[in-house]
Amino acid sequence: MTHILKYFSILAVVLALIGCQNDAEDSTSPSPQQQQQSPNPMGQLQQPAPDIEVSDEEAETFVDAAMGAREVQMKARETMIGVIESEGLNIETYQKIAQSNQMGQQAQDSTNISDEQMEKFQNVSDSLQQVQGEIQQEVIAAVEEAGMEIQRFQQISQAAQQDPELRQKIQSKMQNRTQQGMPEAPAGN
Repeated sequence: MTHILKYFSILAVVLALIGCQNDAEDSTSPSPQQQQQSPNPMGQLQQPAPDIEVSDEEAETFVDAAMGAREVQMKARETMIGVIESEGLNIETYQKIAQSNQMGQQAQDSTNISDEQMEKFQNVSDSLQQVQGEIQQEVIAAVEEAGMEIQRFQQISQAAQQDPELRQKIQSKMQNRTQQGMPEAPAGN
């Protein structure tokens, strides 16, 4: 589970680099995935970004990979909402229980959640864990399809968090790409 949270934290950073294209929608209804992107529950500090060189061509490939990962994430969000709703919970109730669990509180005591809702929450959580494994594989496939290995994608993501110049380079390329409308075909590697 910690590996999944770390992975989704990296994906969250990449998606943040993409920009605020859907922020209005996202801010009013945080996804279950966003709930699980909370700070690392193990209290681990973020590792410093490696000092890496990223060519313009590699930055373009990274943008292709990030946009592919974003598409997967958007579809995954809908899938995860469907899983929650199919169990008979609404998003707010699921998030309320998840937040109290993350804070180490007894969810039923602190939020007046019924036994039935707790059972639904546990069922949903089990299903979401399976869905997250599938999502992870889809994101890896999208990154690799764009022509980048997942380890390099993660390195660039981490470096962009701490290197303003690299972050700006990537954001600029993403803006150019979204203004053009369609992603370019990845350069041959």
